[in-house]
Amino acid sequence: MAAAQSHHDTVRLRQVVVTATQHATSRSEAPTAVGVVDDKQMEAVNAVNLGHALNFSTGLRVENTCQNCGANEVRINGLGQAYSQILIDSRPVNSALAGVYLLDQLPTALIDRIEVLRGGGSALYGSNAIAGVINVITHEPHSNGASVGNATTLIGGRSWDFSNSFNASVVTGDRSAGIAVFGHNRSREPYDHNGDGYSEVGQLKARMVGFRGYLRTTDFSKLNLEYHNIHDFRRGGDRFDQPSPMAHISEGGEHDIHCANLKWDWLPASGLRHASLFASMQHVDRQSYYGERDDSEPFGTAYGYTKDLTLNYGAIYSRHFDTLWFMPAELTFGVEHTFDRLRDHTFGSPDTLYQNIGILSAYMQNEWKNSKWSILIGARMDKHTMIEAPVVSPRLNLRYAPSDHLTLRAGYASGFRAPQVYDEDLHVGAVNGELYKITNAPDLRMERSHSLTGSADFCFHLGSLEADLLVEGFYTRINDAFVNELLFDDTASGYIHYERRNADGAEVMGLNVEMTVSPIESMRLQLGGTWQRSLYTGQGKEWDEGRFERRMERTPDLYAYLTGIYTPVRRLQLTATGIFTGPMLVYHNVATATGTEAEKVITDSFLDLSFKAAYSIPFGESTELELSVGVQNILNSYQRDLDSGVERDAAYIYGPSLPRSLLFGAKLSI
Repeated sequence: MAAAQSHHDTVRLRQVVVTATQHATSRSEAPTAVGVVDDKQMEAVNAVNLGHALNFSTGLRVENTCQNCGANEVRINGLGQAYSQILIDSRPVNSALAGVYLLDQLPTALIDRIEVLRGGGSALYGSNAIAGVINVITHEPHSNGASVGNATTLIGGRSWDFSNSFNASVVTGDRSAGIAVFGHNRSREPYDHNGDGYSEVGQLKARMVGFRGYLRTTDFSKLNLEYHNIHDFRRGGDRFDQPSPMAHISEGGEHDIHCANLKWDWLPASGLRHASLFASMQHVDRQSYYGERDDSEPFGTAYGYTKDLTLNYGAIYSRHFDTLWFMPAELTFGVEHTFDRLRDHTFGSPDTLYQNIGILSAYMQNEWKNSKWSILIGARMDKHTMIEAPVVSPRLNLRYAPSDHLTLRAGYASGFRAPQVYDEDLHVGAVNGELYKITNAPDLRMERSHSLTGSADFCFHLGSLEADLLVEGFYTRINDAFVNELLFDDTASGYIHYERRNADGAEVMGLNVEMTVSPIESMRLQLGGTWQRSLYTGQGKEWDEGRFERRMERTPDLYAYLTGIYTPVRRLQLTATGIFTGPMLVYHNVATATGTEAEKVITDSFLDLSFKAAYSIPFGESTELELSVGVQNILNSYQRDLDSGVERDAAYIYGPSLPRSLLFGAKLSI
C-alpha cells in the first residue's frame, strides 16, 4: 500500500511477518491477515508474559480457568486453546503438557514480537492449527545494548507480584555474528479475594534464562541458535506456610523446561533461492501435587511426575520465479518430522501413562504475487501415528488490492485434530480436590475442520492522520468434535472418569473488526472487537447426565479491547487500555451432601480498564531510566460469586484475572 508506506507507518503496515507463508513478507502484502504484537506494545500495556500480551490482539481472548493452579487458556475466534498451535520461532515444540501453563511461563523478556494467524493454519503447521496460529518470535541481536527492569503489581492492595527482567545484545562490527541474552524472574504472593483462606491467585516463583545468537558461516549462509530454560513453581489452595501435603487443598507443580532451536539458512547472491535446515526440541520435567486432605489424615499423597520430550526437525526450500506462467511466483516445499514422548504417573493411581506420537509431514505451496494480486495454493500431508491414513490439508488464499488504500482477502483451509490419550483437558478435580481421569472411546475419530475467511482492509492518511480499518468474517465447521462425557464417578479411588467421544460437530462463525488510528505521530489508538457464535451441532454436548447444551462454554458472543498510547511531551508516555468481555455460559459444580450437582450460569459483562504513565530520565547520551506507575482494573470489575471453602469449584472462575491493582515499574537502558 504505497500511500501508507510513504508516511510514518504508525499503523505498522510495513511490519515484516513470516507466519502467513513461512517466509518473510510485509503485512500489507501477506495473503492472509496477520496480527502483530511487538515489544513496544507489550511494554506499553505492562505485559510480563505471553498471556498478558495476547489480551490485545483481535479475535483472541485469554482467561484464567483455575482458581488454584492459575492455568490460562487462549481462544482464537471462539475456539479453545486445544484448537490453536502455539509456535516458538515457527516451530511446533509445545506439547499438550507444555501448553497448560505456557501463557504464564513464557515471559516477554524473551519475546521480540508475537504473530497471530486467525483461521485454519493446518496446511502450514499441521494438527491443532484449526482456529489459528500464535507464533512467538524470540529476540534476535540487532545492535549493542542492554536493559534491566522491574514490574511490580500490588494485587488487590494485599499481595505483591515482583517481576524482574534483563536483556543484552552484542553484534560484531561487520555484523557477521551476534548474541542476545535474556533473563526473567518472578515472585508472586497468593491472593485470597473473598477471605475464605483459599487463593484466587496462586503462589508463583519462576525464572527464565536464555540466549539467541547467529553466525554468518559464509557470505550466503547463516546459522541461528536459540535456547532458554524455564523453572516454574506454582501452588494454589490454602496453608501456604506449610508443605503441600499438609494443606486441605493444594494444587500446583514444579516445572523444569529446556527448549532449543537450531536453524541454518542458505540464501545465494541472486536472492532467487532460499533453503533452511532446522531442528528444535523441548523437554518438560514436571513434579506435581494435586490433592485434598482432611484433618483426620496425617498427610496427602496426591503426588505425580511427568516427563515429556518433543522433537521437530526438517527442511524448507523456496524458489522465486520472475514469471511462472502468468505472474511472479514463490514456490515453497518442505518436509518435517515431529516426535513426542510422554510419561505420566500419579502415585494415587497404579497406572503410568505412556504416549508416543510421531507425525511425518510434507507440504508444498505456490504463491503468485504482484502489487495487486496474490494467489496462494498449497497443501500439507501428515501421517500421524494416532490416525491410520495420511491426512491431506489444502489451503487457498486470494488477495486483491484494487488501490493503494484497499486490500481484499479471501481464504479456505482444511484442518484436523488427532485423538491422543494425554490432553490435559481436565487436569485437576474442581470440587473436593478429586482427580480426573480421561480416556479415549474405542471408536474415537479425528476431528476434521473446514474454515472460510474473508476480509477488507482499508488504510488512508490525510495530513498527519493515518488510519487502518480491517473487517474480517470467519466461519469454521468441525466434524466429529471432541467432547468429554462422564463415564463414572469412582468415589472410593477419588477419581472421576471421563471418556473423550465424538459429538456431531461444531460451528463457529463471526466478525472481527480492528481499527488503528494515529491522528498525530505522538498518538496511537487501536480497537479490536469480535462478535461470534460457537455452537455444537445436533443435540450438543452432554454437560450433565441426560442434559445437553448446544452453546460452547466460555465463549462470549461479544468481546473487545482498546489501547491508547499518547506521548504529550518527548519523555512522557501515557497508556490507557480496556478489555470488554460479554456474557457467556459457564458450568458450576456445586457440592452437596450426596456428591456434586452441575448448573448452568450466564455470567455478567466485564470491563477491565487500566492506566499507566511512564517517564524517561536521560543520563548522558546513551543511558536512560524509565519510571512508571499505573492502576490495573480501575473499576474493580471482578467476579462477585466466587465459591468458598474446601469444597469450592476451582474451575468456576471467569472475568478479569486480577482485581483492582497498583502497578510500579522501572527500566534502565544503556
